[in-house]
Amino acid sequence: MALNPLYETMETLLEQHERMLELSEQKKQAIIRNEVNRLTEITTKESRLLKLISDTERQRRQNVEEYYLSKGLKPNPEATVSGIVQLETNPREKTKLANLGERLVESVNRLKQLNELNMQLLKQAIEFNDFSLDLLSGSDEQDMIYKPPANQTGYGGGARLFDSRA
Repeated sequence: MALNPLYETMETLLEQHERMLELSEQKKQAIIRNEVNRLTEITTKESRLLKLISDTERQRRQNVEEYYLSKGLKPNPEATVSGIVQLETNPREKTKLANLGERLVESVNRLKQLNELNMQLLKQAIEFNDFSLDLLSGSDEQDMIYKPPANQTGYGGGARLFDSRA
């Protein structure tokens, strides 16, 4: 059947996205626990997996093109799974293809949500680090706001753990 290679490719894509979800969950835990080395390791694995996903997606497009040609139609590079479902006449094939498409969309949506959460966590971690550095180094604004300029002694006048202006 013309759809078997497409099924196999979509199942592979689904498995790869599920692995990406697992890595994203591990990344979330690494961010929360501030495990920088683990985060680097996970990011490297994600990069490799993204390349595999890209290759598999290229294969899926090729399978779609072959399906269109087998039906005597002009290949459509913008073809979607729902478009192929509409073209397919076998109800069993339609159901299987629609099911795979829905599962893949669900997986991608979960991945997007988890990536957004990870971005928020990273943003908060950066803000916390900036805040911590400001506390350690002191800021020029604090010197001017909390001490009248006449009461400042020496250059900058604030008691700091280290002088960022030196």
